[in-house]
Amino acid sequence: MVLIAFSWDDGADEDMKLMDLSSVYKIPGMFFIPATNPERKVLSAENIKKIDNNRFEIGAHTYSHKYLSKLPLTEAQVEIVSGKDYLEQLLGKEIAHFCFPGGKYNSELIKMTRRYFSSARTADTGSLLGRGAFLIRPAIHFYDRGKLSLLYNSVKNMSLICPAILKNLSEDRYFDLIKKIIEGLNTYQGIHRMIVWGHSWEIEQFSLWDDLEDFFQWLTKNYSSNLRNYSEILKSDNISDL
Repeated sequence: MVLIAFSWDDGADEDMKLMDLSSVYKIPGMFFIPATNPERKVLSAENIKKIDNNRFEIGAHTYSHKYLSKLPLTEAQVEIVSGKDYLEQLLGKEIAHFCFPGGKYNSELIKMTRRYFSSARTADTGSLLGRGAFLIRPAIHFYDRGKLSLLYNSVKNMSLICPAILKNLSEDRYFDLIKKIIEGLNTYQGIHRMIVWGHSWEIEQFSLWDDLEDFFQWLTKNYSSNLRNYSEILKSDNISDL
């Protein structure tokens, strides 16, 4: 059986459209949100609260979306802690999960984020989650990075995603291949966890809303019992170590 969770980065204004679409199809989601972002406008404090009030999860994404691996460690720590504090003060709750901006990290940053969070997510793809993982490598990017790229990463990570890709590599469309991967994983013995991640601004920029809605409809029809909150999927028992 495959368990599926969604994770969305950057806190762009389009997250509100993403929240609405997810609500229609009852798709749980984690939104990783910085306080500011030099690359684009971010959600207002009011809209962050609205996402939280609609029972979606919120995680930290630094204060100003700086790529941490390019910063001195002392500055990186300020970014990490102040981003967490901003959300905790705003929402009045602990923020337990973190995502590295731009997927940029190193061993020192992993060690640092362990002091403050239960998990830290990367932008690496092609992975299933092992038991008790702190560093969370997602399986699928909801953006067409190419089937061969996904295959390469699944081979590199020695993931069970790989045989599902090889079996269905002839699929014309990237998003149809994702469906075939889920179908394949769901037939394997044991329980396997996958994270699908993306950006609402990317969905807007590349006109992927219809693809996302089609995917949500398909999941709701066929795999509604497989959907999990982000934090829940990390705590699930009896998970194969992959």
